[in-house]
Amino acid sequence: MSSPIKSVLIIGASGSVGPHIVTALLASNFSVSVLTRETSTSTFPGEVTVYKTDYSQESLLLAFKDIDAIISAIATFSTHLQKTIIGAAITAGVKRFIPSEYGIDTSVPTIAEFLPPALPKQETIKYLKSQEDKISWTAVCVGGFFDWIFQYPGLMGWDLPGRKVTIFDGGDVEYEATNVGQIGKAVAAVLADEHVEETKNKYVYINSFTTTQNQVLKTLEKHTGEKFDVTHAKAKDLGEAGLKMLKEGGEWVNRGGGEYKEGTVEVITAAIYGNGGFNNFSKTKGLWNERLGLAGEDLDRSVIRVVDDARAGAD
Repeated sequence: MSSPIKSVLIIGASGSVGPHIVTALLASNFSVSVLTRETSTSTFPGEVTVYKTDYSQESLLLAFKDIDAIISAIATFSTHLQKTIIGAAITAGVKRFIPSEYGIDTSVPTIAEFLPPALPKQETIKYLKSQEDKISWTAVCVGGFFDWIFQYPGLMGWDLPGRKVTIFDGGDVEYEATNVGQIGKAVAAVLADEHVEETKNKYVYINSFTTTQNQVLKTLEKHTGEKFDVTHAKAKDLGEAGLKMLKEGGEWVNRGGGEYKEGTVEVITAAIYGNGGFNNFSKTKGLWNERLGLAGEDLDRSVIRVVDDARAGAD
């Protein structure tokens, strides 16, 4: 049996997923710490302990002292740092490491051919598997972010303020979609006493719902009361264009609140909408939602909240 997890440290706590993980852990009565870069100006709730790091062994060991579990929510292009972090975690006696996944299923061996940014994530899991006698791990796969994307016009094909959308392959391809709050709740549930053993050294698959672009479009038009301007495209074409940009070593661009290599958002979007067949794990692997006690979420209520938030932000 795995021993209880009480003290948890989050790396990347100010990113897209991190704040929701912090909120869920606090609500579940974990002792929460965060690790930030020395230059970070991010703020956190008063009950959260903040450690600064230059990613030296000394600074990592200081932060990891007496920590039971480490949750990595670092950005995609920083996932190569995780091996160093895991090494320090092992030295410090950390029991569980949750790597930065929170996307489509990286357990599929061929995924990096379609989605090169997945390769460092696969290498992290490979390293964790080699260290299972020293530290356990859990990878949380969520498919595509749902509510979060609508704050960035154009991301994942959706431009909510402009009432525009790019529909891929006719719009009836099912894909896994997850609200960011659900991701936080899933991470907290993985570490709960009743689940920490059954989630040990495994991929865990969760979502908010399985949907299609046409279903999302219909629901958005219903709750905005407006028709969207629709452009059609193919996910395969988008994926190939993104791979070409990545191979050519393009510029860094700001997309979705972060810095990404040109082509990255394109290959991710294509994969989420079916390119390569990686984002249908509710059918191929099965969901952990019920096992983890995650409350049900549905498309209609999620879209209502997205539209209300967009209207509030426009006022």
